[in-house]
Amino acid sequence: MAIDLEWLVSTSTSTLHASEAMFRGEPLVDKKVAEALAVEVDTLRDDLLALGIDGSALFEHLVPATVRFDQPRQRAEFALTKLYGPGPSAESTARLARRLIALEAAFQQVNPRALEELELRAEPLRGQWEARGPGLMAGVGRLTEPEVVPQRADVILVQPVLGGGGAAHLLYNSVRMEAVLANPIAELPEVVRLAWLLAQLNLDLPKFQGNLHRDRLRQIGPLALIPPVLAAAQDVELARCDEQTLSTALAAWNLGDVDGAKLLEWWETYQASSPTWDVALGGLDRMLVA
Repeated sequence: MAIDLEWLVSTSTSTLHASEAMFRGEPLVDKKVAEALAVEVDTLRDDLLALGIDGSALFEHLVPATVRFDQPRQRAEFALTKLYGPGPSAESTARLARRLIALEAAFQQVNPRALEELELRAEPLRGQWEARGPGLMAGVGRLTEPEVVPQRADVILVQPVLGGGGAAHLLYNSVRMEAVLANPIAELPEVVRLAWLLAQLNLDLPKFQGNLHRDRLRQIGPLALIPPVLAAAQDVELARCDEQTLSTALAAWNLGDVDGAKLLEWWETYQASSPTWDVALGGLDRMLVA
């Protein structure tokens, strides 16, 4: 099942990808970037606190905005409008735009050839996807429901600062991925992570929500997609779908303290009974809170 993907590289997205990780307190493996951004990220945190802006929610809109708008002020106004409605204050927009300019300048200072390097880094992952991606997503659609697989999406590749990572932006039908040159975990290739991120993009379809609140669905959905993605990866000889690999994925993909054995038990129950995907998601929710 081929998805129509647009592959993008962006130093602006790379800057915010690193900044968001630091904002959350995640250590960067790229120490040069961490040192370059440290003061600006702290200043951004102070500005957002003074303005009463939820930083975590802001990044959800701000990161995808980097490939929609060229100017920092446009990005700032777009993200603030998405958060708080039309007409964000001139002060909020101006202060946020200044922080974006400063962050990108600091990033560019230590990565003057970032865009050129990203374009080179894009090729291995893109080549792996073209070879295995359609088979992976066909397997996910077969093992869940065809509508789980999006028809198109943007893939924004960013400089690796976490040693492998990414995020799905459901509201913008896009994912971001660190463009690593080699798989950090041999038994769990990054192309499998990409399939997992892409499979999340249709989680906000009404048919998959069932009785779950939207926020809860965003927690349960990514967990539920790990087993079918690993099972599809096993079919194309990329990874195994077993408890060990499941636990590895939970840790590597930052999904918190979830019992891999329990998730595998849910998957086996799903395969045996084949309920609709929304019912299966509700069942996983109940299993995890029990």
